[in-house]
Amino acid sequence: MSQTPRSTLILAMTGIVLFALGIRTGVAAVSPLSTRIDLDVPLEGLTLGILGTIPPVAYAVSAALSPWFARKVGLEGAVIAVGLLGGVAHVWRGISPTYVSLFVATIVLMLAAGVGNVILPGLVKLYAPDRIGPLTAAYGTAMAFSSAAPTVLGVWLADEFGWRWSLAAWAVISIVGIIPWLFLWPRAKAKGMQEAVITATLPIVTAPVSLFRSPTALSIMAIFTVSGAMAYSWFAVLPPALMELSGVSASSAALALGLFTIMGFPMSLIVPPLAVRRGWSAPLVGASMVFNIVGLGGLLLAPTVLPFVWVTFLSMGPLTFAMSLALMGHRTVNHLSALILSGFVNKWGYVFAAGAPVLVGLGREISGEWTASLLGLLAVSLVSLPAMLILAKEQIVDKELAEYR
Repeated sequence: MSQTPRSTLILAMTGIVLFALGIRTGVAAVSPLSTRIDLDVPLEGLTLGILGTIPPVAYAVSAALSPWFARKVGLEGAVIAVGLLGGVAHVWRGISPTYVSLFVATIVLMLAAGVGNVILPGLVKLYAPDRIGPLTAAYGTAMAFSSAAPTVLGVWLADEFGWRWSLAAWAVISIVGIIPWLFLWPRAKAKGMQEAVITATLPIVTAPVSLFRSPTALSIMAIFTVSGAMAYSWFAVLPPALMELSGVSASSAALALGLFTIMGFPMSLIVPPLAVRRGWSAPLVGASMVFNIVGLGGLLLAPTVLPFVWVTFLSMGPLTFAMSLALMGHRTVNHLSALILSGFVNKWGYVFAAGAPVLVGLGREISGEWTASLLGLLAVSLVSLPAMLILAKEQIVDKELAEYR
């Protein structure tokens, strides 16, 4: 897309960041307000936990369908559909009279977000193939902000206007995120951009070769899975684990979780531009492994000594999430290949990652302590080792698959 007009490029880059800003706001919007919501809609214990399992499952389901959907309506059309559906779902959650209504609205919202997760790398590859690193850093940071904002702004909105307005208000960001695409979609259709590109690249997308045959695709999926397994596990159990292992107070444990969340911002900014540089993939994966091993080792061997230092190391371990987003575009030849790879990585990555918090909690429940769970996460972190060696070869997914045609 080197011939893309500058005005179109700027509009598309703005649209990508705004779109990314809106697709994750619903993930953490309910939990901080659970006690208030419970006064009107029963929401405690198991019911709240079930809501927490929806995002990774919905993302995996969406990932399986997103490439087909995006090819039917175009990437631009998919953005508009996701934004509209997300806006409706946010409002739906805000006006939900029962738990069932809130539950279904959350499923719809997370399915829409899952489609957004998949199409973003394709949008970057389509409109800014020469700016994959910086643009991935920008939209990754926007996603990190949208995940964290409800924990602060959502509480403030609830204090001022009530929990229903707090949940519904995030619809505004979803709608704002589609405005640039309302201009880009007709322009793309009028110029025949979608049809021309699809026709030119159709053999690559429809060839009956499984992405499981691509070592690079499997490696990107592996580092994505490890980052997801670590992040979802710590989001679920970090506060109680720290209170038991390190003896910190509940407020200090909550602060540690805040530290873990905040570290996603610098990782989103720094990692993608480095990930697309030749020779940097393996060192970044290696650094992620070291961070995870040091953090887990600290909690296992010296949990009462500088626990916040161990949390800092653990918070840097999932840097491979931002890295995998960049590699989806960088290790493919066109935006449709990036879209298919993104669907593959998201689908299987979230399927595997969704089970990690359950197994971590089960290990604690069965053994009565955290040692088995921490050792399990240590084993998960080592899955990145073969991926590190494969990514060091700097191969392109399409070229690897071409060997099987």
